[in-house]
Amino acid sequence: MAVGELTLSSRFFASASCSSAIRDSSSLILVCHPRSSPTKIIVRHVAMLVPRGNLHKTIAIYPGSFDPPTNGHLDLIERGSKIFDELVVAILRNPDKAPLFNVTERVAMLEALTGHYSNVRVDTFDGLTVDYAAKIGASSLLRGIRALSDYEYELQMALMNRKLRPELETVFMMPAEKYSYLSARLVREVAQLGGSVKGLVPELVEEHLRGKLDPAFKLAEFTSGSGEEKSESRKSRARKKA
Repeated sequence: MAVGELTLSSRFFASASCSSAIRDSSSLILVCHPRSSPTKIIVRHVAMLVPRGNLHKTIAIYPGSFDPPTNGHLDLIERGSKIFDELVVAILRNPDKAPLFNVTERVAMLEALTGHYSNVRVDTFDGLTVDYAAKIGASSLLRGIRALSDYEYELQMALMNRKLRPELETVFMMPAEKYSYLSARLVREVAQLGGSVKGLVPELVEEHLRGKLDPAFKLAEFTSGSGEEKSESRKSRARKKA
């Protein structure tokens, strides 16, 4: 047995009565009374030889369509990364919907937006969320709740997921107050109608929206410009009359 720089032979223990007590998580105290000198006590610290075992790693998934990713999504991702050992942003592939951005575009945007988190990765899945969670070994499901209507829907889904896979825990998280009204659906509608989405989505997503819905953005700029020109024209006419 190794004791610091000292190695005690088995002959020593054969001629001694030894007991041990754990001092802390990294040391062991040996108290030995050699039979040849019963009054002598030897105390040494030794490294713990008992393996600690594997630490449990908590993996959570944050599922959604993310069409497009919003500042509300990023708020939950940032806070979720501080709670779980690993957070998987899982994009649902739903063939029944006609998304604004395809899966490849959404993956690229989310990877660019979350690349600075060491414990966050982006993935895609289809089918049941509980099956995907079991596939990657996730024990938690992260969901955001913005209003009472969200809670009713999310509670129903959480109870169904618990029925299908009892060991999967759903963690509800409230968004930041400034994002409590924000949803990807509203962002799409505003952008498609030519409204400004500045402050609702990251600049990267805003650029992609501009490229995807260029006519709508041009319409918004033209309408805004026309309004300013009309106002200036009215002021000019009023000055002439005066």
